[in-house]
Amino acid sequence: MSFIRKNKFVILAIGIFLILVILAFQILSMFFQGEGTALYGERLDGIEEVKLSNSKLTKIEESLKSDSAVKKAEVSVAGKIIEVIITVQDDTSIDTAKGLNIKVLESLNSKEKQFYDVQIFIKKDTEASDFPIIGYKHHAKDTFSWTKDRGAE
Repeated sequence: MSFIRKNKFVILAIGIFLILVILAFQILSMFFQGEGTALYGERLDGIEEVKLSNSKLTKIEESLKSDSAVKKAEVSVAGKIIEVIITVQDDTSIDTAKGLNIKVLESLNSKEKQFYDVQIFIKKDTEASDFPIIGYKHHAKDTFSWTKDRGAE
């Protein structure tokens, strides 16, 4: 008992400190509820069943590079989106460039087409008023949506 009487202010300060720490933790957990969860949430459920291998991505790149209009092609995956960046020859028309989406889709099987969204970014090395163009295909759709033609004014 004499210990408590001698150190009552220290014990009181420790008690107040502990209460403040508990309150701060409660307040922070209210503001940051989603902290620690996956970046994409539950949207990537089932991705293990249709995971794209590096060899599949390389196959898509090689398929694109086999076209004479393509200078360079890069394919990567971010979550559920297959990102394709294509650099085309300077004399390539918009219609020819948009037709490259078929090569990407031919390289994917039906499960992959139904799971992944595909985004295609087509550019030229030189300044062109009608490039870059961007195409996007949602996994539930059959066709690409393209940016408006910039050259036609």
